[in-house]
Amino acid sequence: METLVMLAATADEQVAWCRRHGWCEDELALDFDWANGLVPNVDEQAPGLLSPALHECLRQIDDLLGRMGGQANADKWTAVGLATDPDWAEIRNLARRALTEVTGLVRVPSPDVL
Repeated sequence: METLVMLAATADEQVAWCRRHGWCEDELALDFDWANGLVPNVDEQAPGLLSPALHECLRQIDDLLGRMGGQANADKWTAVGLATDPDWAEIRNLARRALTEVTGLVRVPSPDVL
């Protein structure tokens, strides 16, 4: 969840988070890669545990971050790049959609059940 929250955050919040943790901006992608590796495969490990829509958002984020790699895209991985690059706007949109999907999966019991 924290990874999605940081990918959905504003550029200023992302930069502040990176500075607070002593990380470079590319750590946002590395953190997502690590966390995404813990997500059960939709078909094999846990069918129905997470929604197909959530898996699709995560796949799209993963694909986009993958395309943003390499020296040719180094400018995307700066404070200015986080604030101005259209790929980051798309990642934020996808992360917000994923968070919306996650919150729709959470069921809070009514007070009568507690």
